Amino acid sequence: MVPWLFLVTLTAYGVVAGLTARTVFARSRAGFVASRGGGPTEWVQERFEQQERAQAEAVALMSGLCWVVAIPALVLRRVVAGLVLCRPAESPSPAMPAPTVADRIEELERALGLGAPSPIPLPGDSPEPRGAGDEGTKAAHATAEDAGAVHTVAEGARAD
Repeated sequence: MVPWLFLVTLTAYGVVAGLTARTVFARSRAGFVASRGGGPTEWVQERFEQQERAQAEAVALMSGLCWVVAIPALVLRRVVAGLVLCRPAESPSPAMPAPTVADRIEELERALGLGAPSPIPLPGDSPEPRGAGDEGTKAAHATAEDAGAVHTVAEGARAD
């Protein structure tokens, strides 16, 4: 009597394992196809065969072998996911109006001692030194002339 019971138990375990593996594989395939719903069906099926089939088979095999755990997980999947992944209800916070946000930014900039942002030069802009009009240009030329004078003085010192 005991050998028959052992054989029936192994057969039942194998049948349930096969059904579980088949169900898990079908769910994996359906999930992949649903996530790529925008494309043609033939293309999606081909992508599944190329990219996901091996992984889906491995997960289905492991789920089939561990059907004692997999079946309750499949049945209670939504309940468990709801309990584990639940988030507290978010209270919608009212958005601040744009003028208030701009005023707050200016207030924080003044508190940090930041000045007005300098414009970022774009490609094709003429390279002008910072300054007001001609005064900035004069300052740039004066600096270049001073550098030439220092160079002349340094050459005169070497000649001595």
